[in-house]
Amino acid sequence: MSQARRNRRFNTPADDRPIKHGLREILLIFFCFVALYLLVCLFTYNPLDPGWSHSGTQVAEVKNKGGVAGALFADVFLYLFGYFAYLFPMIVGYVGFLVYHGRHYDIIAEPKSTIIPSIGFILTLSAGCGLAIVHFSSETVFAGGILGRLVGQSLQSVFSHLGATLLLLAVFLTGVTLLTGLSWMKLMDFLGFHTLRLMPVLERFLGERFFPWAGVVLKNIANAISYVARFVFGKAKERWETRKNNKEYEEDDEYFQRKEGASRQRPAEAQFSHVALENADDAADSMATPAKKTELVPTLTEVIAPPPASDAAILPSLDLLSNLPQTVELPNLEKLSQDLLSALNSLEITTILKTMRSGPVLSSFEVQLAKSLSVGQLEELGTQLAAILRLEKVRVVENIPNLLHIEIAHAVRQEINLHDLISTPEYQQHPSRLPLALGKEISGQAVVIDLTRIPHLLLAASHGDEKANAVHSLLLSLLYKSTPQQLRLLLIDNANRDLSLYENLPHLLLPVIHEAQQIPPALQWCEQEMERRYRLMANRGARNIESYNQMLSKVDANNPLLAGETGELPYIVIVMQEIAEIMMSHIHSQAEDFITRLVQKARAAGIHLILTTQYLSVNVITGSLKASIPTRIAFQVNTKSESRTILGQMGAEMLLGQGDMLYMTAGTGLPVRVHGVYVAESEVSSVVTDLSRRAQAQYIAIA
Repeated sequence: MSQARRNRRFNTPADDRPIKHGLREILLIFFCFVALYLLVCLFTYNPLDPGWSHSGTQVAEVKNKGGVAGALFADVFLYLFGYFAYLFPMIVGYVGFLVYHGRHYDIIAEPKSTIIPSIGFILTLSAGCGLAIVHFSSETVFAGGILGRLVGQSLQSVFSHLGATLLLLAVFLTGVTLLTGLSWMKLMDFLGFHTLRLMPVLERFLGERFFPWAGVVLKNIANAISYVARFVFGKAKERWETRKNNKEYEEDDEYFQRKEGASRQRPAEAQFSHVALENADDAADSMATPAKKTELVPTLTEVIAPPPASDAAILPSLDLLSNLPQTVELPNLEKLSQDLLSALNSLEITTILKTMRSGPVLSSFEVQLAKSLSVGQLEELGTQLAAILRLEKVRVVENIPNLLHIEIAHAVRQEINLHDLISTPEYQQHPSRLPLALGKEISGQAVVIDLTRIPHLLLAASHGDEKANAVHSLLLSLLYKSTPQQLRLLLIDNANRDLSLYENLPHLLLPVIHEAQQIPPALQWCEQEMERRYRLMANRGARNIESYNQMLSKVDANNPLLAGETGELPYIVIVMQEIAEIMMSHIHSQAEDFITRLVQKARAAGIHLILTTQYLSVNVITGSLKASIPTRIAFQVNTKSESRTILGQMGAEMLLGQGDMLYMTAGTGLPVRVHGVYVAESEVSSVVTDLSRRAQAQYIAIA
């Protein structure tokens, strides 16, 4: 039996023996390296090397990488066939491929099968060399070689240039068909079929991806070119003005020197009359100077009236805000917690109640999970709890792993008015000049933020009433803390004219802007004011507007270091009621550039922006805008995608509306739920009317 197994092991067919397969691999490697060697020889051909067609020059070494043999091979084949000599290394490699696959046995068994491919190769080579001579003989020496000259020039002398070209093309295509078996009709059918199939895909790609991308790239390039052009033009204008001033100074100096030299040679009477004329000229110049200054755009400190005796004389009274007490019965937390735990147990979720709090709008519970839940289970948990407890909405948030934060709204919510919020110690004792009273937390604690630390705010809501009410509460928060000498407002209204109530407010830089064409000049003035403030702070060594104003208040006014200063710099707050109307208008490119520069640089100069929108789209709330303004407020939205657009996460779609918001600032990553205040239009009108009686609006002049 062992003998039989041994015979079966070694009696294998001759074709499958390893040594024969290895021999074919050795031949393939040999032919491939020979083809590579010949290809390198042709690439590194140097006419200075000795060859068959010429003796060459006396050189120290052969330049061809293939040595003397490579130089001889390259010279012979290039001389005979021109650039079609590169076909021969490919043929050598193809022969190795045939040997490796065993096709050489078929060729040896039937030599007649190689006649047609050989004829095709000869026709392809001859026609290709002839075409090279007919069309490229003047451009290169080795166009088609001797073979090309024999074929091309002879046909060209008989059939002319055009006839020789057509005939050689027909022979070339015929030779390729005989050599490779290629069908040109099938090739055209294949290319046409795939072209028609891929054309719709290409059209969709160009329409949906390439052209929008190219438009964005071209827009960025145009913006960069315009920025560079403005920068270069500004530098050139500065240099030209400097040279002009220096030239005028030199001319004036020469003029006065000539007058001084002439006055020394005049008699006393002439000198006295000349001095009188000079005094008259100086008086005329001094009278003309103020007229020239009136044409310039005044700085902000030039239009601010002197401050009153006390800030209380210009701040509005709290009596202007309604303070109607509202009594709302709060739910029983013990009973509500028991109902919540029972609902969780019915869903087979084991929990432990950690803390519970109750506020004016909702109650919150923190429960510890015995077993973690998946993301899908967490998303469905709020809906399931709302159905079991028979409530409209229940918000579930997992801030810490296995620790759920559950918020349940009250059946009757307590209204939060601005009077109660402003009278709290959090607002009254706030050290900043720009406090914003947002509302109250879940537990009822007042939430007051500092606009100078944020330093800008992006606010979005699906309902226009919520957005308008929030803007009114923010503006009144500023008006109850800062006087017109400490704060100036630039209000850009929307089509609904929600900010028309603030007309004649003494804090305004300009009348409330309602037209789109008035926005770019106003923003450009703000940018120029920012640059001017940075120059003032740099001259005094101040890092920001707070330190600059402190330096002015501490140093004596008679100090020569402060010569030319006009007073402390007020804060500037720019409020845009609807940025979508700017982003979708014809001024969006120019206005967006100004907004971007102000957001990025204006914090230290005391210029802050509050941007609001009702259209939660990525075309309005762009990625660059969210990156520049990390502090954002989201009111109730319709979908989860809108919540992700403004906050970068879901949650705003679960809000209750009527001022219920999520506030997120830089460095936290988790939004805080705040219940906003309600402000009636009558309260806004009362405050603005009271302030307009105490002070008069002083607008800046924009050229």
